[in-house]
Amino acid sequence: MRDVYRPLTRKKHALVVVLAALTFATIWLGMAYRPGSALATPRAPPPDAARCVAGQTTGCVGGMAAVIAVPAAASAAPAKAR
Repeated sequence: MRDVYRPLTRKKHALVVVLAALTFATIWLGMAYRPGSALATPRAPPPDAARCVAGQTTGCVGGMAAVIAVPAAASAAPAKAR
């Protein structure tokens, strides 16, 4: 016995179109408004903040921050040939 091809009814066709549109909108909104990302733009420094002069590293806008880094692990010694 062969299965006879039956096209989608108007209701099912409309459901497929609506689901496709909702999927498109969800993906587009997910890319446009990335979840978890900061929405606010960073604020500019106040106009009275002093800019760094050559050689100055602290107490000014654009100064350097102290960073504590863990030193790299020592490499393993090469295997001795017997």
